[in-house]
Amino acid sequence: MGLVKLFPLIKDICNGTYTPMQLTEFINISQRIAVSYLKYLEINGRNIRPRYQETTNELENVAIDCIASLFMRNETGEFVQLTRYFGNVVDSPEPPTEPLLANMLRRLIVKKTKQELSRIFKERDPEGAKIIRNIKVAIRNSQKFSSIKEMGRDFVYFDPDYAENQTSAVDMGDISLSVPLPKDLKKKTIPEKELFHYFLEKYQPTDSVSAMLEKIMDIVASLPQYHNYLAVDLIAGIIREVTFQHAYERLSNDIDRSNPLDDIQNKEIEKINSHVIRNMQRKIHSQYLQKNKISQEKADIYCRAISDFVHELTRDKATDSNYQYLKRYIPNLTQKSYRENERSIFEYLIKLTKKSLRKRLKELL
Repeated sequence: MGLVKLFPLIKDICNGTYTPMQLTEFINISQRIAVSYLKYLEINGRNIRPRYQETTNELENVAIDCIASLFMRNETGEFVQLTRYFGNVVDSPEPPTEPLLANMLRRLIVKKTKQELSRIFKERDPEGAKIIRNIKVAIRNSQKFSSIKEMGRDFVYFDPDYAENQTSAVDMGDISLSVPLPKDLKKKTIPEKELFHYFLEKYQPTDSVSAMLEKIMDIVASLPQYHNYLAVDLIAGIIREVTFQHAYERLSNDIDRSNPLDDIQNKEIEKINSHVIRNMQRKIHSQYLQKNKISQEKADIYCRAISDFVHELTRDKATDSNYQYLKRYIPNLTQKSYRENERSIFEYLIKLTKKSLRKRLKELL
């Protein structure tokens, strides 16, 4: 924390007697703590920065995005979350020590950063977040697997009780089914390319996530030269790459095999798209434009962005984050301005769009 005295700083912020310089100083301290934690996660294998953006500034922007909600104020200008967390401590008869406040601040920033990273990852990579969520559900529902959290990452391995039953019931040969041991820690993780090719041979399009998880872990267990455990995010990446590769090969083989039924279905989907887009345009005009909540220009931008989202979603194209859809039409839009001025309305509209689209497509199917 340097030479900064946290007690007077936090006390003034909680009591509303702070100066702009004090607030800026406290935000900078909080950001540095968040950046430090994000760097720690990166060192341990987490992909924090968006792909192709490997600058320090990007990491600082992610940190600010993670802690921004801590500095939200109510109608009277009070920092609600900070006051609730620090209020009783700084107003106690016996002033808290600097180490106590430093530890409290670190715990608060790290906890908030963890929470917001989940939201950021879901916005940036909704498909990857869904796969990870399904893997964790498969681990919880299976008697074969257990997981541990180490250095900010989740790792999965065969449950020791399951491994003991399997090895006592049948000769498993070279397959290693056991909890990670110190000797395993000296081994290296199986290279992703090698795991990719092994899994590609075993993959079936009808496999559930739990079935894919079991196949991947069987591969690792059959290779004693590698760790007998894997990071959940690594497994999710392999699953996505293999399913994409399989789908790509299938589409490449069927590229010239279009049929009239496909054309009819595509036309029906286009009709549904047009209906959903028109419906959302009416909603934007009636609920926001006519009530002067947004300008005509902003209404047009929202309509165009939603139209892009609908068409890309139904054409099996990779969809952008909600922020990126708006940035197409507002080139100077920053994460901060999106968060403060656009997110609440636009994400609500996207949610309604998905709901309407899902309902119409179910009727078609």
